[in-house]
Amino acid sequence: MVSRKIKIDLEYLRPNNSFIYPLYSKTGEKVLESRVVLTAEKIAQIEEKHGRILYYTDTGERAVIPAYRMKIAYNKSREIMEEIMSTEKLSRTSVREAEKVVEEIVNDLTTTDIEAVELLKDLKSHDEYLYNHSVNVGILAALFAKSRGNFTLDEIKYITLGAYLHDIGSTRIDRQLLNKEGKLNITEVQKMKRHPQLGYEILKNIERVSPIVLQSVLFHHEKFNNRGYYGLPYENLPDFPKIVSISDIYDALTSKRPFREAVSIEYALKAIVNTIDVHFDYDIISDFINKVAPILNHSQSFYAKNDFCELNTQELAMVRDLGQKDYLKPRVTVFCKFVREGNRLAVNFYQKPVQVNLDEDTERKLSKIISNEAQISAIKKKLEERDFF
Repeated sequence: MVSRKIKIDLEYLRPNNSFIYPLYSKTGEKVLESRVVLTAEKIAQIEEKHGRILYYTDTGERAVIPAYRMKIAYNKSREIMEEIMSTEKLSRTSVREAEKVVEEIVNDLTTTDIEAVELLKDLKSHDEYLYNHSVNVGILAALFAKSRGNFTLDEIKYITLGAYLHDIGSTRIDRQLLNKEGKLNITEVQKMKRHPQLGYEILKNIERVSPIVLQSVLFHHEKFNNRGYYGLPYENLPDFPKIVSISDIYDALTSKRPFREAVSIEYALKAIVNTIDVHFDYDIISDFINKVAPILNHSQSFYAKNDFCELNTQELAMVRDLGQKDYLKPRVTVFCKFVREGNRLAVNFYQKPVQVNLDEDTERKLSKIISNEAQISAIKKKLEERDFF
């Protein structure tokens, strides 16, 4: 794996955490050894002496899942999908072999410090995307399930297996449709939406398949607003498919597809946050952002000071300081509220901005990081008119 020199902003380092690589100044001076627990005082001292920007070399050697294990998982994913495409079914032997692959991945998670993970992203074809995606989503789901701390080892294994097999129904969909560039029409969208059901049909008659696996495959496209593929009530769904779903979305966003380029890790995390109370509930997104995101994006935050955000109270605010205990609970300055007047939505600006620490305010929650440039420009113009900041 090629070494990469990566820039890190001290603003994103939290007290009481350690960093997995040694940190260096711009001139190459070693500033901090690996795994040294940081304090607020230590961070301040480093910034005073070396500035906010430091560097580290990411060799990829500390990835939580060894490369050879990921390659085994990739090859098994390919074998499974090729078996379904040639026989239109999946044998119990193949499922058992997949379970063994998944068990090894879960074992790696239980015996290794989880501090970094490198996902498979070197894609040359859509088929490779399907194989890689199954491995990546399995690893992410395993990380997420383990980090939540409320699942047994067997449950983590079956969540991981469900994630690993979540898209096998795609093998029964026309390849031309899977590889199509550009927007799908309504008929094509309906065909694509069949893949969870098709995957469930492939698995349901296999002896002793866990219900966790079946639920993860069948329900991984349901949404908080009940507008998922089957429109099922979100609150009645188990957590298993929700874990698979958020892992699926993250990896899909950060992978190149026939119809779009991959997005950055930071953009993907921001996009996931912006689905609060639309695709996912606040708590599951908070867990993903606070427990899994730092493993994926350990060099910087997905938002910054002076970003604009929306709160669950229909208020707009500016980020003043990043959340130290919880990434979704920064200090913000609230300056206006949306109010419905008849059939229109009006914006009422406060006479004085309100300083709020979301870690202490029990009524307000972050619900969106605003990234639309036109919206940001309009907000800035209104604030300048009122000489707020």
